[in-house]
Amino acid sequence: MNLGYALLLGILQGFTEFLPVSSSGHLALAQMLIPGFDQPGVLFDAMLHVGTAAAVVWFERWQILEWAGSATGRRVLSLLVVGTAATAVVGFALRGVATRTFERPLWIAVFLVVTGCVVGATRWLGSGKRGVERTTWREAALIGLLQGLAVFPGLSRSGTTIAAGLGAGLERSWAARFSFLLGVPAVAGVTVIELLSHRHELAATSASFALACAVGAVAAAITGYVALAIVLKTVSSRVFHRFAWYCIPAGLIVLAIVAGSG
Repeated sequence: MNLGYALLLGILQGFTEFLPVSSSGHLALAQMLIPGFDQPGVLFDAMLHVGTAAAVVWFERWQILEWAGSATGRRVLSLLVVGTAATAVVGFALRGVATRTFERPLWIAVFLVVTGCVVGATRWLGSGKRGVERTTWREAALIGLLQGLAVFPGLSRSGTTIAAGLGAGLERSWAARFSFLLGVPAVAGVTVIELLSHRHELAATSASFALACAVGAVAAAITGYVALAIVLKTVSSRVFHRFAWYCIPAGLIVLAIVAGSG
């Protein structure tokens, strides 16, 4: 794979993973435009997600250290376990169907519009007061279920999970941070699955592909860190809904292009 394309895809992944605009949808559309783009399964995509997961861990490092060994830390861990289990149930059930939509820009466009509507609706959600201690397992499971739906390209993981947290009355910064953290085990699980599923192809890949994965992952980590700060600020300052101004027009443009080419 061309290292220039790997770098550009990594930058794209980093920004769109946490901004509520769907990284999978943007990656799928971008890869369709790259001549001869190919990868074992979605292994390259999984490596980009490893980069953004690393960005979350680094971004939240002080909070994670503060929680370590405390009752609050154990509660956060239990909420993440419940949310991740819910994600796994939905994600595994829909994985086969969702994979086929990566090659269908029509569905990507539709889900981008859906994402825009979900994110836009956060404008009317009030400022919740419930932090870590008052977040229930039921709410963690609900947010996890919605994260599982984000296996469909165009449906933003961060957009749906943050909107769900705000709708459940979670405090704004905690809703964003829980969304960030909940993505880490999901990414780890997908990466392990991809590595095991394509271990033979991986063994046969060239050093250039491995280098492309590394370049893309580093680029995704750096830009992902920037995106995390942007999202946290927009959620806390009640302007998160403005990302709908991008998602809906982008989805409609893709729909128009698909209709015109058909």
